[in-house]
Amino acid sequence: MFLETMILEKASASHAGLVRLNNEDALGHRLPEDEGPLAARGALFAVADGLGGHAGGEVASQTAIETLLAEYYSPRAPHGVEAALRQAVQAANAQVYNRARAADTSLRGMQTTLTALVLAGETGYLAHVGDSRAYLLREGTLAQLTGDHSEAAELLRLRLITPEQARDHPRRSVLTRTLGSQLTMRPDLSRLRLRAEDRFLLCTDGLWEEVDHQTLAEVAHRPPSEACAALVDLACRHGGGDNMSLHVIRVVKPGPAPQSGSPSRISRLLAGLRGG
Repeated sequence: MFLETMILEKASASHAGLVRLNNEDALGHRLPEDEGPLAARGALFAVADGLGGHAGGEVASQTAIETLLAEYYSPRAPHGVEAALRQAVQAANAQVYNRARAADTSLRGMQTTLTALVLAGETGYLAHVGDSRAYLLREGTLAQLTGDHSEAAELLRLRLITPEQARDHPRRSVLTRTLGSQLTMRPDLSRLRLRAEDRFLLCTDGLWEEVDHQTLAEVAHRPPSEACAALVDLACRHGGGDNMSLHVIRVVKPGPAPQSGSPSRISRLLAGLRGG
């Protein structure tokens, strides 16, 4: 599939696992192929995991994905990719928060994680809340690009526990930041320069808790459709204790650097003050 001169190969998968009856995960993506305003936004991929034990987890995750896609590609969105992504995540948070407090009592308290990746031109942009993850496989090395928002992860960052202790810590699933828990929410935002043959893995915790880091690296190097099927199979073989959802994206060729657009209103005002 082509996005201007960017070439991507992708695949996705979602599975309820072997223990839970419902799948509270949600996946979403959009790959604009025209050369109009949508193409200027890049390609967007996202995963969300409705919190287990909360009413309406599946509604929370689907609401977050649908709102994210609609707001990011809306004509009302800010011009810049990162600004548009930030606003879309905040809109998703507000929508989940408001629905969790509406008249439908079955949705009370619902929350969700959200991890989103935009590939635009030669840059990748990430927005992240919760403990779903984004990984980058580059030149054989798999790097985790997101930090979990969980109590165990906070203890690890404070060096109060070891990575081995964090993996099996009883508070590893207690989240410290989610969509829907508060009216205002601050996502983690980051960016990186893309290279040809970069591979991205976005996944919920039902995958990374069952499949170790080294195995993720080995399997993610396969063609995306094959990698998705193999990773779901491995997670199920290792217990399948939770829902698992994932995107695998291969950057065959990054896009060009974005063209500099017309000066912003603030830039024009500053130029006028300087006499420019």
